[in-house]
Amino acid sequence: MKRPFILISDNFPPCKGGGIAEWAYGIASNMAGLGYEVTVLSRWKNKNDRLRYRNHLFQTHHMQGRDWNRYRYWYALSYLFRQLQQQPDSMVIATTWELAAPMNILRHLFPKSRYIVIAHGLEITKINKTQRSRQLQNTLAHALLTFAVSRFTKNEILHRMYGRTLSVRFLPNGVDAERFHHVTEDRYLREKFSIPDNAHIILTLARVIERKGHDTVIRALPEILEQFPDTIYIIAGPWENNYYNKLLRLIEELRLTEHVRFTSFIDESDLNTLYSTSDIYVMISRIIESAGDTEGFGITFLEANACGCPVIGSYSGGIPDAIEEGINGFLVAPDDYRALAEKILLLFNNRELRSNIAEKAKERITEQFSWKTITQQFLSAVESELDKQSLKQP
Repeated sequence: MKRPFILISDNFPPCKGGGIAEWAYGIASNMAGLGYEVTVLSRWKNKNDRLRYRNHLFQTHHMQGRDWNRYRYWYALSYLFRQLQQQPDSMVIATTWELAAPMNILRHLFPKSRYIVIAHGLEITKINKTQRSRQLQNTLAHALLTFAVSRFTKNEILHRMYGRTLSVRFLPNGVDAERFHHVTEDRYLREKFSIPDNAHIILTLARVIERKGHDTVIRALPEILEQFPDTIYIIAGPWENNYYNKLLRLIEELRLTEHVRFTSFIDESDLNTLYSTSDIYVMISRIIESAGDTEGFGITFLEANACGCPVIGSYSGGIPDAIEEGINGFLVAPDDYRALAEKILLLFNNRELRSNIAEKAKERITEQFSWKTITQQFLSAVESELDKQSLKQP
């Protein structure tokens, strides 16, 4: 008999943006499709969001609470306790270590239960030697497994364990290739953002914050425009005012106003068109050391690839696990706008290369990054760890 699973996540679609929500939905839906009993505990803004899953194979329960960030531990403890009362032998999957922290208590009350932690990036890298650091160590040390979505995140975890024993595996993010796919009709979007038919389009779809490196792309534009004066850079996503104003000043200084489009939020129904219309997807993230702000993986690289768009990222954080040099795109050093301009011009000047990378990228998604593949690897690792631990018991 298969053990039931409880997946607890702060975010779950249709919440907008974020690799954690996409990971939660991808795993929950594929596990349920394989016949596992899956219950999702998460938060939704309104009743209709919850009702969209009425006919899904997994069950959902709405977690409520004021000042969630401050009292997350106690809310997670309460909702997990109630669910474990009904399913005391469950395997709990927590999409962040903070949601798994109550299991340090609950595992004693429900000794047949086990728990797994998923580590993405920021929730790990922003922790220093504090009380939270000790809580992180205790939570991960007693987990059946910890999965890190990038090798970078895995190393950051091990660095913070200070020699404590931990079973941690690298398992990348995935992407829904049925949801993200190439489309050819783009007239509506071109008219909406005033993009000429012959324009070469560079896209960054991400929060407009310093870590994402939009300024590096802007600094690369003058060199690109010398050869391709029709180039348009689309910056899609909500912005942080200070950085947004910094970008506006840089754009004015370099006289690029006609070549940069800020779109703010992009509706989910337009994502395929935006990725498919773009010639290159670029996100040159950097590490903000003082804030522990890093790129844990970069799921938008996979989304762009699934739509047939080559990508360029940086050797920063977990991005090298999303981009395979010369296969689905290229990597450059953070802040190196000249190297970025060189790679963009390489792709703009060689249509055949761009087409080959687009095809290889889609094949790579199907073979390595579909949620079906990721879920099977996840379940295989869990079963292997359970077998290993059962052999240790007298």
